[in-house]
Amino acid sequence: MPAQPLRRCSYPNCRNRVKSGRCEEHKPKDTRESSSKRGYDQKWRKYRTEYLKHNPLCVMCLEKGKYTPATVIDHIQPVENGQADPRFWDINNHQPLCRDCHSYKTRIIDKRGYGAKK
Repeated sequence: MPAQPLRRCSYPNCRNRVKSGRCEEHKPKDTRESSSKRGYDQKWRKYRTEYLKHNPLCVMCLEKGKYTPATVIDHIQPVENGQADPRFWDINNHQPLCRDCHSYKTRIIDKRGYGAKK
């Protein structure tokens, strides 16, 4: 069976040849740890399920008069060190949000969204 021919890097205007995706020069440099290493393990998933069962609506959408199902538990005050941070499990630091509102809050309000400088 013949080998697959190399393709152009998917980055705009890059002429490097790769098997698939992007070349080494244009690969994203994501140094973030996995969610389980940041503290979102099985214990968190069980807690999340119960919390969202008791708090099913997004609080930011409710303020606007919309009824949107919550899918994310947001830490009101951001948590840095996973479960080592005392605010991680503090129920007063949690609020139910839909995915869109959580993305908005993280990016605009917390100024911590994708690509934000730390």
